[in-house]
Amino acid sequence: MKIYGHADNIYDAVDAVVEHGVAAVEGTKTPAVNYANRIIEALAVYPDVAATIGYQNVVNEGYLYYVFDTNKFGCGDSRLKEIINEIDESNA
Repeated sequence: MKIYGHADNIYDAVDAVVEHGVAAVEGTKTPAVNYANRIIEALAVYPDVAATIGYQNVVNEGYLYYVFDTNKFGCGDSRLKEIINEIDESNA
């Protein structure tokens, strides 16, 4: 999976959340949260997706914001943390 940025197509990130349950977002707080909120707005048409924003410190990027489906992952889910770390490592 890739790390999405504000210049990326929002629907690619939406597809990642629908398919994998998570989409990582690069950038500092304001642009990353703005992009994440756009993802959440676009996910509104999926009644079975309950998306929210998370944040995690990672090795390569330093930190990543991400949008995740709370129906697939609970807050603090260890598998979700592993996935975010794997995304960070694969995009180094």
